[in-house]
Amino acid sequence: MNEIRKLCRSIRVTAPPWGHRVPAATAGGRVMVSQSEGRRTATMMRLLAICICLSCLAGAANAGDVATLGYSEDTVILGGPGDQCAGRPIYNHDYSLENGYNWHNMGTQPPYYGCFGEAFDVGPATVECGLYWFTQIGYYDNAPMDAYVWEGGVTGTPGEVLCVVPGITGLDVAMWPSCSLHEIEIGCCVSGEFTVGYWPDFYHAPAEWFCCADENGPGGFPWTCIAPGIGYETGWHHVNVVFPDCVSMGIGGTITEVPSPVESVSWGAIRSLFHR
Repeated sequence: MNEIRKLCRSIRVTAPPWGHRVPAATAGGRVMVSQSEGRRTATMMRLLAICICLSCLAGAANAGDVATLGYSEDTVILGGPGDQCAGRPIYNHDYSLENGYNWHNMGTQPPYYGCFGEAFDVGPATVECGLYWFTQIGYYDNAPMDAYVWEGGVTGTPGEVLCVVPGITGLDVAMWPSCSLHEIEIGCCVSGEFTVGYWPDFYHAPAEWFCCADENGPGGFPWTCIAPGIGYETGWHHVNVVFPDCVSMGIGGTITEVPSPVESVSWGAIRSLFHR
């Protein structure tokens, strides 16, 4: 898409489509145009036509790779953290979740282009489970998803993969405008910033579900990893690069705190307790 824009900007048509209407010279009161000028004009017009066609095709491809459900204040949130996972729940949304987003087709490419994530920083902890609020519009067909934890995501983009649980199926996804909560056990140790997310395998396929999103809450650290060749800059970006109203994703986790190291005590100190 960027290459198409560059081509279009480089084209400067200095004459109308038909060279015989350009007054380059006159002879006997008649307008005369050189053959080279006519050929140049015709070439420019052919390039312009190609540019328009390519732009339309690129726009169609982009429209077929990403989707949104549209803002709604009538969403119903089904389930709650703790139904399956006992750790402390963390999430950045305000539990209203007014929209749903997805990538599909060429927008989801291995290994995790087209994923969504939400970042947190709770210090050393274990991410017991990932929490995912999903919805669908009738096309769920048990496509697999991979649950991820990446390093970083609060003060910078997500980094290396810390943990992944691949091939998750059998989700009971609610119908829009309801959002159902799905608790996926991960068990990942983190020492600082981390991003919880998922990648759905919609590669060369239509989307089966959407990730619910918050558009009026306090905000968080939502991320998506954009695939190459679909009209956006490739790699990790804030979700509102594509979905401008997003403030946080319907993604979180449950955590268990890492216990403090046990203070070592000598045998002599223990034995002295019995002589008091």
